[in-house]
Amino acid sequence: MNTTVNSISSSLLIAPYLLNIFFGSFLWVMGNLGCIGNMLVFRSRTFRKRAYAIYLFSTAVADCHYFNFVLLTRILQNGFRIPLMNDYLVICKLRQFSTFWGNIVSFTLFSFAITNRLLSVQRSITYRQWSNRVSLSYKMVILIPLFWLLLIGHRLILYRVKNGVCGPLEGFYDYYDNYFQVLFSSLSSTVVMVILTFLLIKSVRIVASQRIVPVNGKPIKIKPKSSMINQMDAQLTKMLVIESIIAVITYLPYAIQLTYSNITQTSYKTPLQIAWESVFIELIHLLNYVFFGTSFYVSFISNVGFRRKIKQLLKINKHTQSTNRTVTLLRRPFTIQLQSQH
Repeated sequence: MNTTVNSISSSLLIAPYLLNIFFGSFLWVMGNLGCIGNMLVFRSRTFRKRAYAIYLFSTAVADCHYFNFVLLTRILQNGFRIPLMNDYLVICKLRQFSTFWGNIVSFTLFSFAITNRLLSVQRSITYRQWSNRVSLSYKMVILIPLFWLLLIGHRLILYRVKNGVCGPLEGFYDYYDNYFQVLFSSLSSTVVMVILTFLLIKSVRIVASQRIVPVNGKPIKIKPKSSMINQMDAQLTKMLVIESIIAVITYLPYAIQLTYSNITQTSYKTPLQIAWESVFIELIHLLNYVFFGTSFYVSFISNVGFRRKIKQLLKINKHTQSTNRTVTLLRRPFTIQLQSQH
């Protein structure tokens, strides 16, 4: 019986490393491709004057940082066993800060994009006038990271490497930091996303069944053959609904895990229980990255206008490349002729 337990424990001990290497690397590649795709689309001329697109573009930038620093260091340390955080104090402080800061900044920007869509479909003209304030959105994408920097910046000062382990200072700050992260990074995020998802789904249903009164006061019905940007606005709203549901699915287990770990951190656990918990903790933490890397693919699958925009961007790039090649070929005879004259 002991042999069986030992063999199970050995395989369980390997599982967290394999999860980080293979599943983490997959998320890193797909997440980076999605971030680049979102940045190209939401920074195009079509969306530059849309407030929600500015929030989504900023979310993609925040996600890019999250994948290429937070997730990458996780893969290297928890997968390939390279002790970056435990050997280098600077990486320890920056990584523990970015884990919380990058998560909450991206979530906040995404929440503002949803709120913008909610305001845009309200019957009240006053609410709708707040929905596309581009100047306000540019200010918010600067203020939001600064706001969370002030609240979470203590990690840059009060984290240290002790006995080869990166962690917070012992005592009161340790408890404060743990429960602060549980409250803001998991529980409140889940509650906020559930509320926003409910309101957004309700708004989509209302818009589909009634008239929209424009700012000039003349009532019009939604036409089935509207412009591409109007179609993309409606479809992106549906995309945000799907992304909100994904956020709830990925944040809820994360919230439960953080709460459970803080409650049971002083409880006695058998080696087998610790091994199983380690597997589930790594899986839940990796699943939390799914929310940050799926928006591009959800948009691409569910949004016809989004796919059309991607194709347009690819055609522009191909046309630019072909133009550059043509110019190069046209210059070659002239260059050869000059060389022959010399």
